[in-house]
Amino acid sequence: MSATLADKTRQFRNALGSFATGVTIITARSPEGADVGVTANSFNSVSLDPPMILWSLAKTSTSFDAFMAADYFAVHILAMDQESLSGRFAKSNTDKFSGLAVERGRGSIPMLPGCAARFQCRTAYRHEGGDHIILVGEVEDFDHDGHAPLAFHGGRYGMFIRNDPPAPSADGGPRALLADLLASAEEGLARRLDADVAAFGLAAHEFDLLRLLAAGPRSLEELEELAGPSGEPETVVLVEDLAARGLISPPANGTVVIASAGSDAVAAVTAQIEKTEASALEGLTAHEAALLRRLLVRVVRTLDG
Repeated sequence: MSATLADKTRQFRNALGSFATGVTIITARSPEGADVGVTANSFNSVSLDPPMILWSLAKTSTSFDAFMAADYFAVHILAMDQESLSGRFAKSNTDKFSGLAVERGRGSIPMLPGCAARFQCRTAYRHEGGDHIILVGEVEDFDHDGHAPLAFHGGRYGMFIRNDPPAPSADGGPRALLADLLASAEEGLARRLDADVAAFGLAAHEFDLLRLLAAGPRSLEELEELAGPSGEPETVVLVEDLAARGLISPPANGTVVIASAGSDAVAAVTAQIEKTEASALEGLTAHEAALLRRLLVRVVRTLDG
C-alpha cells in the first residue's frame, strides 16, 4: 500500500470515528461445535416487520468461516460496565469464552449475560461488502433490561448521557459559575457528611485519621506531615485521645496502627456516608453518577497539574 493510500485509509477511518456508536459482541457456534465471538460496532437495524438487523465481518477474521456457516448468531449490545468484555472479544487467537458463564440460545449459540440488549438471529442474507461480508439476520428473540449502553467514539470508549436542557438559575439571574456550583454542592454535602460522622461519636478530623490508618500503619511523623503546619488539634494529642478510646493501638516505636474497634467505626461511618452520597445523587442514573465522578477527577487533576 502506498504512503498516499495508507494516509487516505487512516483519514477515512478517523472520519468514520466521528460517528458515535454502541459496542456489540456477535457470537455464534461453528459446525464443529466451537463457540466463536467478535467485537463489532457495525451493527444497525434494517426492518421492523419482519424484525431484521445487520452487521459486517472482516474477511480476514479468524472466525470468518464459522460465521459464514452458522445458521444463527446473537448480537449483544454491551452495557457501560462491559468495556473489558469488548476488549476480550476484539483479540484474535485467544479463548474468548474462558471463565465466562454463558447461556444457550437458538441453535445452541452462546449468550452473554449482563448486556444492555441481546438479539437472537437467524442468518437471512450474506452480501459482499468490499473487504467485509454484510450479514443480515432476522430476529427471532430478544431481551433488554435497561442497562446503560457502552459507547464508542473517536477510537475510545465512553458513556451516554442525556442532553437535557440547562436548568435556569433559581433567581432568574445570570447562569451560575462552575465555582459557585461546586462550592454549593460541596457545602451541602459536607454538612450532611459531618452529621453522619458525628452520629457515630466522631469528629471529622478523627474520622479522616482513622480512615487513613485503615489503609495501613503510619508513623507519627507521616501523620504530622499530612496534617500540615496548621493541623488542629495536634497530631500527638489526637493519637493519644483515639488510643485512650480504644480506636487505635497505643503507638509502639512511633508507629500508629488502627484497632479493630477503629476499623469497625470506619466501616460503619463509610457505609452511612455512601448512603448519603447515593441520596444526593438520586436524581442521576448510575452511569450519569459515574460520569460525574470521572469529570470531577479530571477537573481536580487539571487544577493540580
